[in-house]
Amino acid sequence: MSEEKPDSTNAPGTPAPEVLSVQGEEPTTPTTSAPSPDSGKPKHSLRRTTYRPSHKATFIGLAVVAVVLSINGAVITWLVNAQQAGGVGEQQDTVTLSADTLDNLGVSRNPVGNLGAQLTIGPDSTFNGKVTMGSDLTIGGKLQIRGDFTANSAVFTKLQAGEVALEKLNVNGDGTITTLNLRKDLKVAGNSTFQGPVTMSQLLTINNNLNVAGNVAVGGVLSARNFQANSLTSGSTLTVGGHIITVGNAPNVGRGGATGNNGTVSISGNDASGTIAVNAGTGAGNGLLAQVSFKNQYGNIPHVVVTPVGQYVNVYVTRSIGGFNIYAAGAMSPGGYAFDYIVMQ
Repeated sequence: MSEEKPDSTNAPGTPAPEVLSVQGEEPTTPTTSAPSPDSGKPKHSLRRTTYRPSHKATFIGLAVVAVVLSINGAVITWLVNAQQAGGVGEQQDTVTLSADTLDNLGVSRNPVGNLGAQLTIGPDSTFNGKVTMGSDLTIGGKLQIRGDFTANSAVFTKLQAGEVALEKLNVNGDGTITTLNLRKDLKVAGNSTFQGPVTMSQLLTINNNLNVAGNVAVGGVLSARNFQANSLTSGSTLTVGGHIITVGNAPNVGRGGATGNNGTVSISGNDASGTIAVNAGTGAGNGLLAQVSFKNQYGNIPHVVVTPVGQYVNVYVTRSIGGFNIYAAGAMSPGGYAFDYIVMQ
């Protein structure tokens, strides 16, 4: 490409018009030529122009393209990573359901049945309304209930509760309770075993039998309509406001030689008290009248008191842990005699 020299015919100071030409060819100077004798028309040369950039411009362009591609690659990589990171959070907090399942769960208000769909809910999910489960509910972790818990029937393998209010509790198996406070009735159908001390602050009423294998300590007054004991020990004064009635089987009794011919003896009572009847026959004299053997012998030699009934008879006794004997100190006339006895250890 070259510039044409200014025409000498132009005005001074005015630049000449610029004429473009193909590189490598000489520029043509516009002149006024005579018409060709062959055609009679002026000749104009028409050529296609091409631009060839230099090597420096080529390298600069390639560098710019490489920089732009690098920037685009970095931006695309950042967007993909951000989308994947955001996708994980959305998977935890977002529930995706089909349109039919959504209609059955929330729109149609029909009872929830076997929909053949699986609902997966991520953490920190909040249900503002009621949630109804048509079938079983399985919880893999802990269940925290901040409000009331109501169940028609509940089965717990292990239940730990700080404070529980129960209107009715049925325990078919074993139960271990550290502290049990009952504000109303306690009804036990079967056997009850108390391994430690039992304290009753109010009245204890037992409608049936009470069997105590160990000791019974009563700090206050013990009132009993009927009191029966195989062995009763009082460490202090024993006061009985009513009668003392002894019971038990009658001991064995045998007659002595002092009862005479055809003499007989009989006894009514028990080991603690009773009456011995002596029927003296002819030839009765002094000596052994009756021999009494206890049904249950005493641990030590007891005290025996014998009193003649009806008439005075000079008698005395000997005693042992197994029984006692009544002796006549003088001769006795034939007839009937009675002797009351009281035995205490």
